Amino acid sequence: MIFAGHRQYYSLYPRQLQELSGQTHPVIVNCSNVVELDAFIDAGFVYKGIGRGDKNCHEVK
Repeated sequence: MIFAGHRQYYSLYPRQLQELSGQTHPVIVNCSNVVELDAFIDAGFVYKGIGRGDKNCHEVK
């Protein structure tokens, strides 16, 4: 999933989105820092944010 700076992304629910993806660790690329990275990491996402570094606790395969 790739997120850009659209206001609709601000109201996403990480757990619900993770369930809809059907993946244990879906990948999210946050291009405009529009989502809260800790909430998405806690929901199991592999988080890649431009300019925010890597805070993932699980192995990226």
